[in-house]
Amino acid sequence: MSASTSWLVLPVCPLAATLLAASLFAGCRTTPPQSFSDPAAVDQPTFALIDVNGDGKLSPAEMAAFQHEEGLAEVDLDNDKRVSLVEWKAVRPSATGDGGTFEVLDLNQDGHLSGEEAIAHITAQASYQTAFREMDADGDGHLHWEEYAAGNAASLNVTLASGGASGAQTGSVGQ
Repeated sequence: MSASTSWLVLPVCPLAATLLAASLFAGCRTTPPQSFSDPAAVDQPTFALIDVNGDGKLSPAEMAAFQHEEGLAEVDLDNDKRVSLVEWKAVRPSATGDGGTFEVLDLNQDGHLSGEEAIAHITAQASYQTAFREMDADGDGHLHWEEYAAGNAASLNVTLASGGASGAQTGSVGQ
C-alpha cells in the first residue's frame, strides 16, 4: 500500500452506523415522501410499474393484477403465487360455509387459485367495475396517471378474498 491510501473506518456499533448513514444521506430523496392519507394510493413510479405493457395507462386487468399481488401475501401462505383450498380456509375460517366460493373461483378446477383466476374474479366485481368507470374520466376504458391521481384509489381495493364469486365463472380476463 502506498502512503497516500486512506481508509474509511465504519463504526461497529449498529446505532453509530445508523446515525452515520442518516447524517450522510440527510436530505437525499429520489422520490417525494408518500402521503399516508390514502394508503391504497400508489405513487407515479409504482403506477408505471403496474403498467405492464408500458402504454402509459392501466387496463382493468393490469390494476386487478396489482391488487391481487398486493393481497396475495395474506392468503398465499407457502409463497407459490397461487392459493390452495387449505390456504383459503386457513385465512378465511368462514370459508367452510361460504357456499363453494373457492370452487367457483377455481375456474380450471385444479385445486388452486392462480393469478389469472384472481384477475377474472376482481375484474368481475361490480364494485370494482363501477369504481374503475368512475375514475376513467375520458371513458376510454383505461386509467391514465392523472385520472388515477384525481380519483378515489381506495375504491379499487378489491382482492381475491373480497366479495362473492359473482361473475368469476366467466373466465374472461380483459387487457
